[in-house]
Amino acid sequence: MAFTQEKLININPKQVQACVSPGDRCDGCEDQCKLNYLYCPWRCHIYPTIGGQKISHYIDENHKIQSTCVEVIITKLFQHEKDAKLLAGEIAKLCDHYKTR
Repeated sequence: MAFTQEKLININPKQVQACVSPGDRCDGCEDQCKLNYLYCPWRCHIYPTIGGQKISHYIDENHKIQSTCVEVIITKLFQHEKDAKLLAGEIAKLCDHYKTR
């Protein structure tokens, strides 16, 4: 199963302390989703991805919808890529499947 927040199982401020491994994969379930980013050069935006799925919005631990779209400054592209992967790891711990299987 890919990233989902349909049941909002892990949307709880007490669970925000969960830790996603700093590598390229989430360790929250057996799927081991790849944490990455998607760069859209024609729009100059970058988004985090989880398991190949572009995450443009997510529900945070306070039940608020957050946008992930970042406008890219070309001279800071490397930093934007790194930040997007880190954000993917943060979002992954809010997945319905994170540490529940």
